[in-house]
Amino acid sequence: MTPRAVVALGIGQCVNWGVLYYAFAMLVLPLERELAVPTWVVTGAFSLALLMSALLAPAVGRWGDRDRGALVMQAGGITAAALLVAWTFLPGVLTLYVVWVGLGFCMAATLYEPAFVIVGRAYDDPAKRLRALAAVTLFGGLASTVFLPGTAVLVDAVGWRGTVLVLAALLVMSTGITHTFVFRHIPAAPPRSLSERSAPRVPDRGADPVRFLFVVASFALASLASAGFAANLVPALGERGASPATAAMLGGVMGVMQLPGRALLMNGGLAGSPARLVATSLLLHAIGLAAVAVAPSMLVIAGGTMTFALGAGLTTLVRPHLIQTMFSSGSEGYLNGRLARHQQLARAAGPLAIAWLGSVVGYATAFAVIAGGFTVFALASPGVLGGARKVTVAKEAV
Repeated sequence: MTPRAVVALGIGQCVNWGVLYYAFAMLVLPLERELAVPTWVVTGAFSLALLMSALLAPAVGRWGDRDRGALVMQAGGITAAALLVAWTFLPGVLTLYVVWVGLGFCMAATLYEPAFVIVGRAYDDPAKRLRALAAVTLFGGLASTVFLPGTAVLVDAVGWRGTVLVLAALLVMSTGITHTFVFRHIPAAPPRSLSERSAPRVPDRGADPVRFLFVVASFALASLASAGFAANLVPALGERGASPATAAMLGGVMGVMQLPGRALLMNGGLAGSPARLVATSLLLHAIGLAAVAVAPSMLVIAGGTMTFALGAGLTTLVRPHLIQTMFSSGSEGYLNGRLARHQQLARAAGPLAIAWLGSVVGYATAFAVIAGGFTVFALASPGVLGGARKVTVAKEAV
């Protein structure tokens, strides 16, 4: 995969994440006013889309393992654009939910998971693969910075319908760019024999399931904490006397601070030690949350927030590198999909879980408890993930 192809794939991820994930937040209020419904009715459609994405992620991963990732991504991009256009002509609560159920499939088909499989299969050298993954996630990490304010400006200028049409056009353009500069140059996979296609994978009955369960649990914790921390930042800092404006500023910093770690890893120097990268990302989560929990001043809180965001940015990059380096060749897409499913479900539960825990014991204690969990996982990860051998995880029924 050429550098130009990596950049094109990264730009496509920025657009896909911006349109399908971040832009919705800027559409909630105009939709609420037009449809005359409570906020939860509008946001419920987006939650349903996330649930659909989580359920479909392993199936989409299987398509990637069969070298159909490019086809899935292109179909998802065009389908998403068509659904967005149809939405503007048929407004209503029912249409809102039908469209976003479909967009949930498009999320699974166009966001990181299939792109990770395509990048992973393009490189045999772990250092080059990590560098390419870092570049793709670096562009993807810019989505919130570009599309949150950009969508807000568009809504003010042309209304929500005009904004959705512009977003649909951007999806078509990004799908065309990735087709031209990425997918057209991916060599066709060699045909497999009937015995290869039908032969079942034999699971390793040793420590492999335990290792994968550890990966699932640690990354799910990271997703739960990241979503819950961001959603509860205003009330959590309000306990410490911070204003909503200060909390909002720190929330904006979180998005930007996820990028430096990915940029640092573009040199690929740590590619040989995914276990070390996992431990580092989890430890950064722990240090950041602990600092916020016990911070004596807003300056320390800001430092803790930035440290936590740095760990969150590393986690996104480490996941595909870990799967492709330590787990079975040929099932990376499926395993990434399984892992993404659990992360998506944890992400959906995070805001409510941390809000409940904060109401019971206070946000400082809640963050300290979660920081302790991250510390345990960080200390255990070298022992659990320290082996360099690739392993096979049995496929579960989906």
